[in-house]
Amino acid sequence: MSLMTKAIGKEDHILDEVIRLGDDIANSRDLELLRENANLNGESFSGKMSKFGSEYAKWYANHFIMPSQLVQAIQDNIVYVHDLDQYAIGTTNCIFIPFGKLLGQGFNTGNGSVRPPNSIMTAMALVAIIFQSQQNSQYGGVSANKLDHDLAPYAAKSFAKYFLKGLDYFEEQEPGMTAADLGEISMSRLDLQERYPRSFRYAMRETESETLQGAESLIHNLNTMSSRAGGQIPFTSINYGTCTSPEGRLVIDSILEATMKGLGSGETPIFPIQIFKCKKGVNQAPGEPNYDLFLKAAECSARRLYPNFANLDAPLNLAYYDPSDPDTEFATMGCRTRVLADRFGRNHLSGKGNLSFNTLNLVKLGIEHGVVLGRRSEADEAGFYRELDHYLNIAMEGLLHRFRIQSAQKAKASDFMMREGVWEGGEQLAPEDPVGELLKHGSLSIGFIGLAECMKAMYGKHHAEDEEVYQKAVRLIRYLRSFCDRQSEKLNLNVTLFATPAEGLSGKFTKRDRASYGSISGVTDREYYTNSFHVPVYYSVTAATKIKLEAPFHDLCNAGAISYIELNGNARANPAAFLKIIQYALDQQISYFSINHPIDRCSACGHEGIIGATCPSCGSHENEVHIRRLRRVTGYLTGDFQTRFNSAKQAEVRDRVKHTS
Repeated sequence: MSLMTKAIGKEDHILDEVIRLGDDIANSRDLELLRENANLNGESFSGKMSKFGSEYAKWYANHFIMPSQLVQAIQDNIVYVHDLDQYAIGTTNCIFIPFGKLLGQGFNTGNGSVRPPNSIMTAMALVAIIFQSQQNSQYGGVSANKLDHDLAPYAAKSFAKYFLKGLDYFEEQEPGMTAADLGEISMSRLDLQERYPRSFRYAMRETESETLQGAESLIHNLNTMSSRAGGQIPFTSINYGTCTSPEGRLVIDSILEATMKGLGSGETPIFPIQIFKCKKGVNQAPGEPNYDLFLKAAECSARRLYPNFANLDAPLNLAYYDPSDPDTEFATMGCRTRVLADRFGRNHLSGKGNLSFNTLNLVKLGIEHGVVLGRRSEADEAGFYRELDHYLNIAMEGLLHRFRIQSAQKAKASDFMMREGVWEGGEQLAPEDPVGELLKHGSLSIGFIGLAECMKAMYGKHHAEDEEVYQKAVRLIRYLRSFCDRQSEKLNLNVTLFATPAEGLSGKFTKRDRASYGSISGVTDREYYTNSFHVPVYYSVTAATKIKLEAPFHDLCNAGAISYIELNGNARANPAAFLKIIQYALDQQISYFSINHPIDRCSACGHEGIIGATCPSCGSHENEVHIRRLRRVTGYLTGDFQTRFNSAKQAEVRDRVKHTS
């Protein structure tokens, strides 16, 4: 490095930057850089290889692609462009995959065609292949928004197969009878159960066994497959909970059962993140068809940290709900993304997703215009909103600039996604056709971080400490939403407000603001800013209070939001309390909800629970054996937080206080 630096001279800063980037990655000098994404082991060979490409792509976009005012806003530390490494090549963010269509008609991965499956075991195997194939066409998460509905027909196929086999085995087949004489064979056919009890019972048992094996296989596959040059496990999410057919119920039950059993040694699976869709009349009260599965989902969540819970009855989601079409049911990526509404009429989920998002640093604006620096006795709200408008417009212009790059891409650039119609309508494009007309159904989002620290800087208290400040916080987020709505009308695009899932971003704004303003109590004195509108993780409130304070923000954040409650390890031992908290959150119109509780695992004996320095089961000390400490970050779970999270997220985890009910 030193010889090369001398050779290129002092003026050649550009080349010097590129060389420094490479050196930092190759020699693991910058762990924060390598741990931006906890799903990527940045210190592995494949992780470093990925980082080389990623960091150069960011550098290239910064210097040669992005509008100068956007670059300046980034340098001002107020706007952040997510997944900047994908900016120049026009990749899109996330998608809800139409599994029903792909499984029903078969698909082609590019190396050969795949027939529609004839059993639930094969269907679940193909789900994993579809997830992996799609992951390479984009950069964000991949989600199944109604996997129970999509897989139920294949459980029925397996049942029919075993039933016909049973007729032969148990000699229940009547003379001259053919399979066609029986009509459509399904688990709900009580007439078949009465006429052929042994065959029916045999088919049920075999189908249940096969579905459970398929679910185990799916979970194992989604925790072991790699994508993106082998560097990452795909960010997969599966939503389920509302299919009430016997086959759909079996799929849900089997996924929950396999999740509770865990991986090979009983470990909690990291992927897929699971979301149980809650709907009154379907699964929310005794007597409703899937209430037993809701109870099982709560039990599973108490043991494995998921499923999370989606609220189909929240007004924001209920507006698009059609009980005859499960594709209109609210579902989400594990992180929180919501793309249900479409101003062009596709008010369903399968076949579209979020295109990109930019996040605003509310804290710096709060510092500049608040009372915290002692420059004024009252917050300069007019100045705050004036400057907010300035950066909102820059963030919006940045989204549009990126959208134009995305729209100009040819269909062949996202081969699987377009050729197979994973993005709805893509199958009608020729390889050289641009994709812009289809992408308009996706969403462009503006996100925000640090509402709590912003309020503290502006008024001296955050929004959980003072009712008047709370109302000002709601007003601010409503203002952001109003801006997005106006831009939607003006631009005729789906522009939405996002409660940003800040992971890599969580400490970046903070670090630079602290360098500018010093350590300010309650504002820049921690390593991270509080995510989106959340009550600070270190602030002690009851679970009910936290839920009540955060609930109104969900309705404003139409690009997605999540709320968490932190419990101690007793969550597993108190399922009634666990259930009560979930239903309270749903009643308060929280759109997407989850409960965090620590899961530690001793590698010596496999004990799971809260483990201090010493395992309570075998007595092993953490200095002698590895204690895996599983925690949630931005909706997902990610291995051992001590080795995979960046320092800001590690600090946030350490600060999290438990909420009592």
